[in-house]
Amino acid sequence: MKKKTLKKISGAILAAGLAGFLIWDNVYTFKGEGRHFFEGRYYSDFYTFNGKEVIEFQLETGEKLHLDAHIEKGKAEVSFTCKGEKKGEVISNIKDADTYFTADKTGRYVVKMKFKHAKGTVEIKCDDQVKDKTIYR
Repeated sequence: MKKKTLKKISGAILAAGLAGFLIWDNVYTFKGEGRHFFEGRYYSDFYTFNGKEVIEFQLETGEKLHLDAHIEKGKAEVSFTCKGEKKGEVISNIKDADTYFTADKTGRYVVKMKFKHAKGTVEIKCDDQVKDKTIYR
């Protein structure tokens, strides 16, 4: 009888630990200097970010967005996709990124940022030639 009780208690502790980990691993958390939405510029400085951020830009063919990201720990991924399309450009496992995304056609572009227990900074801004510098959320 004692072995059966011990197995049940061990199973309950294991299940509680697994549930706690899954909650901690997937709960949205942002702690840091803040997320700022300026005209044509998104900037975030954080010491803990677990979750997603989605913004949109209206771009003409050939217009560019600049990604400047520095991730000290954790994981970060940024994707650029024309709205309504399934495929786009994805930059994953970011540590230090300083790159441009160029619109291949006119339309609304969705920028998705995913962070997993990350620490660092991310800036996405419109290049000077972008006509509509509005950030749509």
